Amino acid sequence: MSNDTNKLNRPQASGKINCALPDLETCMQRLAVISKQTSASAIMRWLGLPEATHSNWKRRKSINYDRVIEGLLRQGVSLDWFFAPGVQLRYPNVSLIVTEKESDYEVLGELDVMLKALEVVEPIMQQHGVAMTESNRKLMTETLLKGRGDGVLLETALHQVAKALATAQAN
Repeated sequence: MSNDTNKLNRPQASGKINCALPDLETCMQRLAVISKQTSASAIMRWLGLPEATHSNWKRRKSINYDRVIEGLLRQGVSLDWFFAPGVQLRYPNVSLIVTEKESDYEVLGELDVMLKALEVVEPIMQQHGVAMTESNRKLMTETLLKGRGDGVLLETALHQVAKALATAQAN
């Protein structure tokens, strides 16, 4: 295989990134929290890296973030939690937008997404005796579409509850 073909099969080499990544101290603090480990060598083992990795990063004054990412993913840790804590990131709700059709994927239009969302929220509204008003449907659908995987950020949930309370008090 030619050298050019090998380059296509390898992950891209990390280049310059225009956003701030955590420095070594911050990186180790976050890793200590999630791993529940207290020593640098134990944290490195938890990530699946050689124990000397931390001292190498410290000596070189640089972190191999690709190795951190691999370790976090291996441990099932959200990369946004690690790299962007507290940042409200946008997550496409792929389960509502994309449906499997044989071996291909079919991308749904905006109207289809809304109809699928209503299929999810209306039974929940009925179960809890919520009036089927346009504003209630809109609030429930908006909350569903703001979901991240199987959940909603706590701050987002609080805003949605506050909107619901304000709507209920206005009626």
